Amino acid sequence: MKKLYFILFAILISFSLSGQTVKEISRDWVSFSQKIEVKTDSIKKFKVIASVKVEGIDEKSRAGIWARVDNKPEQGRGFFDNMGNRPITANKWESYTIVGRIDSKSEEINFGAICYNNGKFYFDKFELYIEDDNGEYQPVKLDNASFENKVVNSAIPNWSNGIGRAEPTRIREFTFNASEDAIDGAYAIVIEGSGIDNNTGTIKPFYPNIGIYIAILFLLIFVLTLITNISSTEEDKWSKLGSFGFRFSFIYFGLIIFFQNNGAYPFFDFLAKKPLELMQKFAPWFGEHVLGIPFKIATGPNGSGDTTFDYLVVLIIFITAVLGALIWSVIDRKRTSYKKLYYWLTTAMRYYVGLMLISYGLVKVIQLQFPEPSFYRLLQPYGESSPMGLAWTFLGFSEGYNMFMGIAEVLAGLLLFRRTQTLGAIITLMTAMNVMAVNYFFDVPVKILSTHLVLMTLFLLSRDIKKVMQFLLTNNPVERLTVIKRPKLKKWLDVSLKVLKGLVIAYALGYGFYNVLDMNKQYNPDVPKPELYGVYKVKNYVINNDTITNYKNDRLWKTIMFERTGSVQIETMNEKRISYKVEIDSITKKMKFSKSGDQSDAFDFNYTKTGANLDFNFITENDTISGKTKRMNDDALLLINRGFNWISERPYNR
Repeated sequence: MKKLYFILFAILISFSLSGQTVKEISRDWVSFSQKIEVKTDSIKKFKVIASVKVEGIDEKSRAGIWARVDNKPEQGRGFFDNMGNRPITANKWESYTIVGRIDSKSEEINFGAICYNNGKFYFDKFELYIEDDNGEYQPVKLDNASFENKVVNSAIPNWSNGIGRAEPTRIREFTFNASEDAIDGAYAIVIEGSGIDNNTGTIKPFYPNIGIYIAILFLLIFVLTLITNISSTEEDKWSKLGSFGFRFSFIYFGLIIFFQNNGAYPFFDFLAKKPLELMQKFAPWFGEHVLGIPFKIATGPNGSGDTTFDYLVVLIIFITAVLGALIWSVIDRKRTSYKKLYYWLTTAMRYYVGLMLISYGLVKVIQLQFPEPSFYRLLQPYGESSPMGLAWTFLGFSEGYNMFMGIAEVLAGLLLFRRTQTLGAIITLMTAMNVMAVNYFFDVPVKILSTHLVLMTLFLLSRDIKKVMQFLLTNNPVERLTVIKRPKLKKWLDVSLKVLKGLVIAYALGYGFYNVLDMNKQYNPDVPKPELYGVYKVKNYVINNDTITNYKNDRLWKTIMFERTGSVQIETMNEKRISYKVEIDSITKKMKFSKSGDQSDAFDFNYTKTGANLDFNFITENDTISGKTKRMNDDALLLINRGFNWISERPYNR
């Protein structure tokens, strides 16, 4: 036991020693801003103008000016543009403009500049104009608009660092200075970014051995939980080591199920709302002040279950479980067993793993998690796909394999019944380990969840593992598998729990099927295709009467992909991909294109379709653009047209 305490103490010390005490934020971009209050009863335009120059280090170096309209409370979002679709990379002074709108909901205009990655970024001569009641632009006086008040300690007088009030005052990778290379007055502002790479803004530079720490942490959790069953949990007197393992397991898995529920239990997020909000505040504080993590720790959902925040939650729960088990061991050292608590812990784990895998299985039985390869994937070179993208394409290609995986995962429902727990654990262990392997080796950010599904399944199986191995590997007779005894309950409570169990199973299967069938109406391959469904190769592209032939031009469209109703994807000649929301009027042969539904940069896409040919024209950013395209023949897509072949005289490997 002393060795165990020493190992745990050493792990915590190693985290503390490798942490940093620097309070700067670390990331690959920086911004500065100014704001003015606005008040109007009508819709008015405004424009922000600034001069910018970029001395980039590589193709990732870029800058932009930005503007955001903050509305009054509970009035929704206002205008926003940060030139993300037209970044500034030119190594010469040029003037750039953003045009936006304010209305009766608007409260203030925030504006400024932003730059990304390594290089030197110059900014000068900011101007702001707002329409008056006659529709004429009137200048608004700005403080230090041309940066004649020089930078002091990386602070720009009369400007704020960041894009909002709560932003940090310093970014580790960027320095602010005055420059005599100016176009208005004696000085401009120059921001220099250096030392930025793919790991900037992540935990890796500050904990270079973070992977080893995580592996050790998971290994310790594995060992501490499995020693629970080092002596049979059916006996009336447990070993001290087994009791300690159970105390740790009860606290650790109980908190994991609570704080990492992932929708397993119905309505659980609603019931645990306040504690989850407290954890979202405490974990970042712990990361900053205890571990010295020098960047802002995001807590909101972003599609990843393996964020820094998620690992902090696991570490906090682990430390809590170790300390809690030690204190519990001292206070309750005379107790010989925990059969009732063992029952409730295994029940919570059985339902967590079972319901989680049932939900995962249903979206595979009805092919939603791994959809069939899209045009984007079919046209993408293998080398440009990410490991996760390759896995999703591979798994999504076969509807039959989706069905097979889904049924295997739904069989985790055997865990919901005590008498089929061991059989369910054997099937679930194989299924969960396969999921974990895909997540680990194809870089899918669900490693924490899948690892804990495996750990919990091993915990449930461990009480019978000797009998299972004896049955599989020897000819000796095997006693019956154990059934976890339920504590004696009052009749009303027993009936209530059985009714609750029935409701939970009905919810998981009934509502689960209803939900995926409803989603299937929108996402299955047989939903109605858009009128222009297909991939169109651009043959001719004209901007302001000039035919564009430069294949590196970032505005020259290469392909137009109409795959789902209401959206379109554009691939440019320099391999950039742009997505638009689409509203189609097939009568007038017009479409309204907008990015993410933002109507401020929308434009009318006029088209004429004759057979496989599609001609188009539109006006955007004061440019008149037209082009001619031809629809690609579906037969050219080998992956979806090869089909099934009983007999192949020779390998067909392409």
